[in-house]
Amino acid sequence: MSDQPATATDEYRGESTPARLTEIARYFLYIGIVGFGGPLVHIAMMEDDLVGEEGWTDQGTFMEGLAICNTLPGPASTQLGIFMGWVRGGNLGAVVAGGAFMLPTFLLVVFFSWLYFAYQAVPSVEAFFYGINPVVIGLIVGAAWSMGQSALAEGRDDAELRIGSETWTIDYLLAVLLVATIVVTVLLNPNPVVSFVAAGLIAVGVYRRGWLRANTRRLGGWGVVAAVIALTYLFRDRLVDAVGPRLRSLLDSSPVWGLVAALWANEWIKLFAFMLYTGSFIYGGGLVLIPFIEKYVVTEFAWLTGREFVDGVAIGQLSPGPVVMTTAFVGYKLLLDVSGGVLWIAVLGALVATIGAFGPSFVFILGLFPYFARVRENPVVQTALMGVNAAVVGAILGATVTLARDSFVDPLTVALAAATFVLFTRDVEAVYLIFGGGAVGIAAFFLF
Repeated sequence: MSDQPATATDEYRGESTPARLTEIARYFLYIGIVGFGGPLVHIAMMEDDLVGEEGWTDQGTFMEGLAICNTLPGPASTQLGIFMGWVRGGNLGAVVAGGAFMLPTFLLVVFFSWLYFAYQAVPSVEAFFYGINPVVIGLIVGAAWSMGQSALAEGRDDAELRIGSETWTIDYLLAVLLVATIVVTVLLNPNPVVSFVAAGLIAVGVYRRGWLRANTRRLGGWGVVAAVIALTYLFRDRLVDAVGPRLRSLLDSSPVWGLVAALWANEWIKLFAFMLYTGSFIYGGGLVLIPFIEKYVVTEFAWLTGREFVDGVAIGQLSPGPVVMTTAFVGYKLLLDVSGGVLWIAVLGALVATIGAFGPSFVFILGLFPYFARVRENPVVQTALMGVNAAVVGAILGATVTLARDSFVDPLTVALAAATFVLFTRDVEAVYLIFGGGAVGIAAFFLF
């Protein structure tokens, strides 16, 4: 027998047996089919069904996994499902759990994507999505409202604000970070990761001054590196103008650069690489996908129009799984265009996008879980995450302002968004609101 102490991995990971893998697949297919209502519903179902003497694990292990999944980038409920599969059936169990959980949603999103792009020019379908577009905006703002209430309460109790029947506890610094991120996103539309890092550093700089003073020497070198990176990013356009032609001539003569450029020009590789990047940084839940997609897919790559993206979010909301599955809609549309309308290639594009977006979640659980289990307890990391959480809400709202410009085409669409916000924050299911908005859109089409 080995005398080495058990690691966190050994403590949690279960055994892969055919019976357990079948059990895992059956359960997560079930959740993937009936789990309408979003991440909170998925988490509650897993806790009810899988925790206890007759379940897969105890309450302490479940809560530890949930806490770490909430710390990780990516969709928390999907990662918790992967974690529970890992607890029950080891690495194979994790893969089976994640795949089974996502499969029904993937199939639904692909089916709805086919319907959408095949019939979007039909007047009644166009009218349906005319009503859905502002509803999605209201849903996003409603979700951000709840996220903002939680994010602003994570720091100090600087003020209490009564809004309707709710009491908000507000940290002034976090409120400033949230509002500043909205403004910066609307005006400059930076890479969301830059906003998140900046907010985290500001929170540490303000709330951990004693720790910074005590570690000045150790942090000095990293500070210089961070400053150089920040300045390079801020003045990147001037640097490109100054050294671009010379650097380009050097790169053009390099076979390695030629290979890199050729790979990046391939839409399959570009799609997968972008989704892999996005899946690695969508910290705070699936809606953080929105600023990433709005900046790159809509604005820079032009794979979708703003209205198509909002419709894609609606399709993601109509399914029982994570809203991150909207990435399948993006992949479907891109490869549909690239292939000239070949259906099976579009479906394969949806699959590539999905693997790229959800791949990091598997890596985080299977390879990095013990590391995050240690890091999340670090008080400096917790302080940085407070700033990041505030910036996440600001980035979502800032990107939503841009998307709303395409969705708000008349007073009725504005009224639909406002009504959706009010109803959603009063716990009306998103699915009902989306179909209700579509019905209003069709009614307006035939009546007016």
